[in-house]
Amino acid sequence: MNTDKEKRSRKGQGQYYTEPKKPTMIGLTPTAVEQLDELAAEFQLSRSEFIEQIARRLIPVGTSVTTH
Repeated sequence: MNTDKEKRSRKGQGQYYTEPKKPTMIGLTPTAVEQLDELAAEFQLSRSEFIEQIARRLIPVGTSVTTH
């Protein structure tokens, strides 16, 4: 039986991924950070996990790229 403690990830090790996460810095405006946090909260995810899931295409992004 898994307990909550067993399910928690170790520092730097993703709970759902086999590879460890590494700190990465990105620059955002305060408005963008606020909106990112609101979006992440809607999915009940941390900011980091929200970005991870978008990058892994687990959460689809609604804008498509078109070539000109």
